[in-house]
Amino acid sequence: MAIIWSNGNDYDVKHTIIKHKGESIECFIDSMGYEFLYFTSVDSVDRDSIKIKEIYYTFSDLNRVFHYSWSFKENLKRVENRSGYLYTIHGDTIAFKDIAFYSDMITPEIFLKKNQDNSAFLSMFDIEKIETDYSIMSYSVKRGFLLSFYTFIGMTLFEIYGDWDKEKRLIPQFWSEFDDLMPMISVIGLRETGVTYQSLTSLIPITVLASMAYDILMDKNKFYFNPVYKENNFGRNMYVFNLKNILNNQTKGILYKIESTKYGGKSIGWLRKKIN
Repeated sequence: MAIIWSNGNDYDVKHTIIKHKGESIECFIDSMGYEFLYFTSVDSVDRDSIKIKEIYYTFSDLNRVFHYSWSFKENLKRVENRSGYLYTIHGDTIAFKDIAFYSDMITPEIFLKKNQDNSAFLSMFDIEKIETDYSIMSYSVKRGFLLSFYTFIGMTLFEIYGDWDKEKRLIPQFWSEFDDLMPMISVIGLRETGVTYQSLTSLIPITVLASMAYDILMDKNKFYFNPVYKENNFGRNMYVFNLKNILNNQTKGILYKIESTKYGGKSIGWLRKKIN
């Protein structure tokens, strides 16, 4: 879900819309709904629109963040408390030992700890990109493990479904598959390592290493902020794929469409009152 910050006067000033790949649109924002942001480009008099899910973040000439996406927030979270290098729009390179972002994103500032005795505050609008150390690969490891785990669970359920015998009782059938999932534990009577367990122990390191290699090749330790000051776009796509976030947004979108109808508005409004 998009997060919006506005001081009430931002509609009267020029804004810049930044997409996930770094493409920028200079415009005057007219309004913002659940699904679309409506604007007029600086070189046009015609009203246009863009889907909110395509926007990385939007800021005004007053150096205020008007809107930022879930991916933007997630990227800030991944950068925090790491060491690395910060590149400014003025061509400076700053090495840092620690970094933190202030939660007030209306006028965003970044705290940099350069060394034990030297620290500084910088405006986010002065930053071109941040390159962290490779401790960021912890996200790669987690994603690789979950990929192998969910693949394993899915294949196991599919195998159970394929071998299902309606003539046999439920518990014995599940128990027979359970033996294949477990390692050898002689204390509880498991004398051999299950075939499925052997597959899992091989699959996990493969998917973890593949996930890490992919993130290194795609420069996932580099986080971009301002392409506006250069003619080129971001060095990589800043969109963060997250199935839970996608499903959550899809559910909210469906509820919004239902609520916009006559009877849907009444029923969902009634449910909201009960929940709150």
